[in-house]
Amino acid sequence: MRLTRLLPARLRRRLRAAVPRDAHGPLPASAEFLHVIATRHGIGVFDEQWFAYRQLLLEQLTLASLDAQSHRDFVWYIAIDRDMPPEARRRLDALAAARPWIHLAETELKRDFVPDLVAWTREEARARGKGWALTTRLDDDDAVHRDLVGRLHEAAAAYLAEGRAAPAILSPTLGCNWVPAEAAGHRTYHHSPSIGLSLLEPAARALSVYRRNHSTLAQKLVPTGVSVRHIDGETMWWLYAHTGLSDQQREGSERMSKVADHPNAVALDADALAEFGITAEGLRLLRRTPEPQPHETLHLLNRRGLDVEQEIHDLREAMSRGGDGDAALREKITRLHAERRRMHERLIR
Repeated sequence: MRLTRLLPARLRRRLRAAVPRDAHGPLPASAEFLHVIATRHGIGVFDEQWFAYRQLLLEQLTLASLDAQSHRDFVWYIAIDRDMPPEARRRLDALAAARPWIHLAETELKRDFVPDLVAWTREEARARGKGWALTTRLDDDDAVHRDLVGRLHEAAAAYLAEGRAAPAILSPTLGCNWVPAEAAGHRTYHHSPSIGLSLLEPAARALSVYRRNHSTLAQKLVPTGVSVRHIDGETMWWLYAHTGLSDQQREGSERMSKVADHPNAVALDADALAEFGITAEGLRLLRRTPEPQPHETLHLLNRRGLDVEQEIHDLREAMSRGGDGDAALREKITRLHAERRRMHERLIR
C-alpha cells in the first residue's frame, strides 16, 4: 500500500504544506575557512514511497535544524543520485530554490560521494579564496543543535589562532539517541559521533571528514599529527534518529525498541526539540505519519547494491584504461545500472 494512502486527507494537506518556505539571503563569509556540511540523500534508491517518508524526516529534522542555526556561514552539500525519482527531486529542488546555501550534487554511485565531495570542496575553497576547509558529517534523518555551527566555528577559529598547520578533528561528544515516532530518547556520549563530527584541513589538500569511518577517524589520523578537540559541556549537540528505514536497523537488532525502552529514556517535549529547530507541527507529523514497512532488511539490500556498484566501478576503470571507447563495456554498465535500479525501486510494501 502506498504511504500517501495511509494518511487521512487532512494530514496529507498538512504534510504538503509543511515544507518550510522562508527564503534566506546571502550568508556572511568566514575569513579563513569554507564550512561544508555534507549529507548523502538516497543515492541508489529509486522508490518514491521510501522518499515520501525519508524526505519528511529530511525536512522536519535535518533541514529544520539547519534553518534554525544561530550562525549561518556554511554550505549544505547534499549528494543525490543522478537518476533520483522525479517527484522526490522536484520536492528537493523546491527546498533548495529558497536557500542559496544548499548545493545539490548529482553523483553516479555511492562510492563516488567522497571523491566528488573532495573535488568540489577544494575547488569551492579556491574560488572563495579560503585557505582552510571545515567539513561536517550529517545524515539525512538526523538533526543538530541550533548553536552547533557557531560552536564549531569558535573551535576552528581558536585552533587556527594557535598557528597550527596540521588538520584538526572537532568532535561534539554529547547527543541523544531517539525514536521520532515515539518522541522519546536518552542522552548518549560518543568520542567520534556520526553526526556533527568535523574535520578542519588545509583546503588544497582536504580529504573531508568522510575520508574514514566516523568511529575510527581519530584513531587513524592522530598518529599522523592531527589534533582532536572535543566539544564538551552539557549541551546535547545532536539527535540521532532511529527509524525502520535506516540500513543500520538490521534484522533482529531491535535498535528502535532499545532506544525508546532504555531505562534512562525520557520524553522529548516541544521545548527540548525546539533547540534543534524542530517545530511542534513537525513533531506531530512525525508521530502521526505511519512508518512505511520495507519488504526486507534494508541493510542486506544495501550490501547487494554495493556489490553491483563494485562491478560498475571495475568496468569504469577498465574503460578508462582502454580509452573509453569500448561499446561492449558501456553496454554492460548500462545493464548493471538497470539491475541496480530494479533492486531499489520496490523497497516498500
